[in-house]
Amino acid sequence: MNNSVGLKFTISLAIIVALGPAAIDMYLASMPNMAKDLNTSYASTQITLTVFLIFMGLGQLFFGPWSDAIGRKKPLLIGLITYIGASIWAALASNLESLIFARAVQGIGASMAIVVVMSMVRDLTEGAAAAQLYALLNTIVALGPIVAPAIGGVIGAHYGWRGVMFALGGLGIVVLVNTVCTLKESLAVKDRIKLNISSITKIYLNILKNKIFTFNLLALSAVYFFLFAYIGGSAFVYQTNYGLSTEQFGLVFGLTSISLVLGASSSAFFVKKMSIIRLAMIGALVMLVGSVTCIVMHIFNIGLIGTVFGIALGLFGLGILEATLMAIAMESQKVALGSSAALLGAVPMLLSSTATPIAGQLVEVDTLYWLTLLGAIGPLIMLLVFIGARNANQ
Repeated sequence: MNNSVGLKFTISLAIIVALGPAAIDMYLASMPNMAKDLNTSYASTQITLTVFLIFMGLGQLFFGPWSDAIGRKKPLLIGLITYIGASIWAALASNLESLIFARAVQGIGASMAIVVVMSMVRDLTEGAAAAQLYALLNTIVALGPIVAPAIGGVIGAHYGWRGVMFALGGLGIVVLVNTVCTLKESLAVKDRIKLNISSITKIYLNILKNKIFTFNLLALSAVYFFLFAYIGGSAFVYQTNYGLSTEQFGLVFGLTSISLVLGASSSAFFVKKMSIIRLAMIGALVMLVGSVTCIVMHIFNIGLIGTVFGIALGLFGLGILEATLMAIAMESQKVALGSSAALLGAVPMLLSSTATPIAGQLVEVDTLYWLTLLGAIGPLIMLLVFIGARNANQ
């Protein structure tokens, strides 16, 4: 196993993984206008985000083992083509129902791409090297929430949410061409497993019996819940409560997300200076402080600046945690890495998919309810990371 991979290969993996976040972040600023265009409520438009997350999660549960059986590249190409077609479908949707179905298919396409990339990392690296690569990928991908909302805000302001969906399709085409030209198969034939329903169930059960994997999986799920609860409520709070325009929202959302990049890049640096487990504990503590800060700032009526500061702190901790939790969980597995990556991708997505409709409902009642939800997740993350660390040290 080669513990170092080239920059070109890393960037190719990163832009593939970025398709999922792009499909989430680019149209956030357009959601209030989408609700008006489709004659529905803001909370109803959250369903388009929820189904994307659900199917991006469910798809990974199947495509992870499938990639363990037939290799990585074929499922990756199929996923990219599916993503492109679904993006065009979404852009042409005439009603909310059609858009929901298109987003479900788009999520399936993204699921194939993401689970393959996460598997490729462990095909080629392990240990601290894998943690560094995960962190580097997350750093590059974390640029998405900075760039995507701003770009999406501009596109949405001039061409509406349909223009955003066409742009996602165009991005998918660029990634597909790069993948065909750049990436090679990373799973040797001798390392592939036989695929059948009974073996898939057995593999998943064996993976979940590992306490280190399971508690880090639950912690990662809580981390994602925080992220999507923030995403699900931010457009409404920033635009309705604080009076930001579509383009201003994209800018503020993007600037706040810089802390996510800083957290991920810090993780890549500090993993060489301390143990992965200790770094995960630090990330959890920062998220806890950030989530509580959100509530305190709102109670003392600090306003937009206070809310953004607390969120930024939480996202910094999230940037540290995402890579470290993935690395710790994947390091606990030696075989069926595609299935392990599938669980790490699917379970957090499925559990956190409930965050967006909950957040959408809460912000329409009161901003404090939304912030309280974010604040309650911090202690839960800290507890799960602590239990996972204790099992890893035993």
